[in-house]
Amino acid sequence: MKKAKPGPLKKYTILDFTWVLAGPHATKMFNDLGANVIKIEQYKAGANERWLPMRVTNDGVTQSSYSVNVNRGKKSVCLNLKTPEGMELIRELILKSDVIIENFAPDVMKRLNLDYDSVIKIKKDIIYCSISCFGHWGPYSHKPGYDLIAQGASGWIAQSDPQIMAPVSIGDMNAAMYATTAILSALLYREQTGKGQNIDIALTDCLFQLHENTLPWYMITEPLGSPVEPKQVGAKHPGYAPYGIYKGKNGSIVMALLTEARWPALVQAMGPEFKWMIDDPRFKTVSLRCTTDNAPALHKELEKWVMSLPSVEEAEKVLDEAGIPCMRVRTLVELATKDPQIKSREMIERVYQPFIGSMMMYGSPLKLSETPACIRGYAPLLGEHNREIFKNMLGRSDEYIDSLYKNGILYHEDGVDRLPEELAKIKKAQT
Repeated sequence: MKKAKPGPLKKYTILDFTWVLAGPHATKMFNDLGANVIKIEQYKAGANERWLPMRVTNDGVTQSSYSVNVNRGKKSVCLNLKTPEGMELIRELILKSDVIIENFAPDVMKRLNLDYDSVIKIKKDIIYCSISCFGHWGPYSHKPGYDLIAQGASGWIAQSDPQIMAPVSIGDMNAAMYATTAILSALLYREQTGKGQNIDIALTDCLFQLHENTLPWYMITEPLGSPVEPKQVGAKHPGYAPYGIYKGKNGSIVMALLTEARWPALVQAMGPEFKWMIDDPRFKTVSLRCTTDNAPALHKELEKWVMSLPSVEEAEKVLDEAGIPCMRVRTLVELATKDPQIKSREMIERVYQPFIGSMMMYGSPLKLSETPACIRGYAPLLGEHNREIFKNMLGRSDEYIDSLYKNGILYHEDGVDRLPEELAKIKKAQT
């Protein structure tokens, strides 16, 4: 890992009460951008993502790939919020923080007296962001929810044919980025006015407004009296062509061509057997090709052509030479280990994770020339930064911190005690 330049958010401290994915992914973005992210973890158990797969044990320390992915670079504090001393430390950290992010069910932070109305009594200009499945108001707001629930509630699953869940937690990841955008806007507003604010992000809201074409078809036709029902989308788009996943002899290729200029080049590249398509009235213009009446027929011919070639690599070569937007479908392992684009964009980097060794981690997709976003450290062990945070940020003595451990207020996992020796090994390996 290269030495990181300061990020654009280096002056901000984020108090992170998050778990699983939506919240942790948002705070990961803030850490990549240079913010000081302090993750508050449940006493002894830690955050939920530490218990999710893939969990591996090496040298007596168990770590989770899920946790490593979303928590790299953060600082872990593990304390007992059910004690007056633990809550007093949290109140002092709030005074030192700019932003609080939480993604529990809507009543959890209120039960802890850490909801927005309680926190602004401690720090009036705090920016407080809550992320949940349905938000903090509305008839579903009381319902517990995960990403899959939001996919069902937002119409995302109903739009798929066959109906399947997305292969990634798209509701969580999408909501995380909306939360990040909202928080950055609130920080800018506070710089201008001195005022903080409350932010409420719902996974279902964020997914619902992603229906970029099918629902708008209904919206524009509904006031005219002939509403068009939204179509389901499978391997090929029901109303756009070429726009889909086309099977070949040894895999698949994706193709997207929604402009007029390159259409003749595509037909020519497909060869003499398909030249009739240039004069077919169904395919004469992009507006005709992109209809639910004509797109299926064009999809059928495109897949017939791809299947006629020796391989999808050959199809990609022919289409590239013709200037047609396309890509052979890559596998995840291929992308992580071989793909030149991922390598050149530094989207996979190796970071020395204590008790694991040099392991691949995602790079940051946020590319800034002067204040780059980047990986700013390994994923912390549970409670690793207790002493650092309370000593350096709150001015507590070592003796006081020792008493917090003795009285069941602070906790760290056993590996933290062996960390200095492990980090010395890392430093030696890197020199």
